Amino acid sequence: AAGAAEPAMFPFDLAVAEKVLKRMRQSGAGLLKMAINVSGASLGDDTYVEQLLRMTAGAPEERRRLMVEVTETSALADIEAADRRLAALREAGIKVCIDDFGAGAAAFDYLRKLSVDAVKIDGAIVRDIETDERSKAMLHSIVELCRSMKLETIGEMIETEGVAAEMKTAGVDYGQGWLFGRAEAEPRTQLSSPSMVRRKGAVEAWG
Repeated sequence: AAGAAEPAMFPFDLAVAEKVLKRMRQSGAGLLKMAINVSGASLGDDTYVEQLLRMTAGAPEERRRLMVEVTETSALADIEAADRRLAALREAGIKVCIDDFGAGAAAFDYLRKLSVDAVKIDGAIVRDIETDERSKAMLHSIVELCRSMKLETIGEMIETEGVAAEMKTAGVDYGQGWLFGRAEAEPRTQLSSPSMVRRKGAVEAWG
């Protein structure tokens, strides 16, 4: 049954990509950057990557503002073939990120075998950073590993100033979570300084 449901993800993932690109092209979007999740099923053949590259053909600036996130818990039947497809996106200027890093058993296998630009650290590790020494040790190890591989790091599920401070101390590059704003149906752009008004649903850099 699971195998029969997989093909349905192709049109869904492409529909999400189409909606994101439409939003990026709207008047007033400015330099809005957006990330989209891709399922393991959509990386099972060349269709998704070919269609995404076709949708962004002739628009290198859109590709530079786009990130594709591969959920670490999604199944990749052929990880080498998936890596070739992700490499095609990266060569075109689209960034690739491993999402929910640390949530499943495949974490380090994905990091070793997939060509990516960034790692999004799972919220289960982040949320306990102030009280759990193991979570803190894992976070510091992940950051150091990613730094040695020249990968950006993003911390998920940041809900308090204390957790944000711990993430900054650990050397995490970006933060995402309710501290910066609840998830919304549509992204917002603003003219105010980020130090004055936090952007809803945004991924924020420190400093």
